[in-house]
Amino acid sequence: MIRVTTNGTLRGYKSSLTRSSNTLNASRNKVLSQSNYNSYAEDPAAATQAFRLRRSFSRTNAQLESTTALNKKFSSACDALSSIKGKLADEQAKVSALAGLNDPTASGRQPLGEVLKGAAESIVQTLNAQYGSAFIFGGKDSLGDAPFQLNGSTLTYRGVPVDAAAGTADGDKLEAMNQETSYVDIGSGLSEDANGELISSSAFNGALSGIDFVGYGVDDDGDPKNLVSVIMKLSDIFKRCDPDTGEWASGQDQADADRLTGKLKSGIDDITSKWTSLDGRTSYLSTTEERLEQTASELNEQILGIEQVDLASAITDFSWAQYCYNAALKVGNSILSQSLIDYMS
Repeated sequence: MIRVTTNGTLRGYKSSLTRSSNTLNASRNKVLSQSNYNSYAEDPAAATQAFRLRRSFSRTNAQLESTTALNKKFSSACDALSSIKGKLADEQAKVSALAGLNDPTASGRQPLGEVLKGAAESIVQTLNAQYGSAFIFGGKDSLGDAPFQLNGSTLTYRGVPVDAAAGTADGDKLEAMNQETSYVDIGSGLSEDANGELISSSAFNGALSGIDFVGYGVDDDGDPKNLVSVIMKLSDIFKRCDPDTGEWASGQDQADADRLTGKLKSGIDDITSKWTSLDGRTSYLSTTEERLEQTASELNEQILGIEQVDLASAITDFSWAQYCYNAALKVGNSILSQSLIDYMS
């Protein structure tokens, strides 16, 4: 026969009561925190998986933020170019130039010259549009001064005349600025090659150079390729005409006006093509933004599936733990009462 002593009974009861108390506290914490674990040691496998998912979630959110900002910037650029190619260049500049070439409306050439000047100035102002504190068409250096400046009939881009010929110092600067890049990670598998150089196809170039859209340099005839410069030259020619009769100042002016009007049309066609390409890039950003939003949502669901408790189950476990703890307390009262009687007898 095994004799059960009072001290042995009390030690066993104390151990069981401690376990019930710990279970109750753990169940209560799980209900309050709504988390499956509160430390790495509680569930190393789940904690490791959740850490990896949270790292991916953080990276995806960063990519989403960059993509959203780029999308808004490119959408603003599309709106600006649409305004330039439509109302300013096509409806205002080209119509005025064609009217100026028409002999029946020759007397209005000087006023048309002013209209052309106004169109050129409006295009420059549109090209200096900002998104936040950055100039949309400033290329890589978008936080400095306004990229385009029109001084008289001379247009500059970041301090360099846009009509500089290729091969000159200024021409080389224009070419370099037009080739600038500002790569952004938008979730396309950002990676480098064996030489540590960024693989351009794995990132998105967020730099928008204004001269890429309106042109720079001069052509084989010595005429500017820049749309604003062409309009300003036409404006100067028309303003030199006789204010009463509209007669050309010279035969050369008439020939130049006819030739430049044709190049104005080509410039408008070119900026339309650039706008179409930019619109395609903007659509790609919109699609990428939607994809990243979906990815972030799915990652968040996986994280919650690992870390977040089933609240109904947690409350049930807590209720059961509380019931067991209360039962243990009642058993303790019985043990203590019986032990005291035994001691007194």
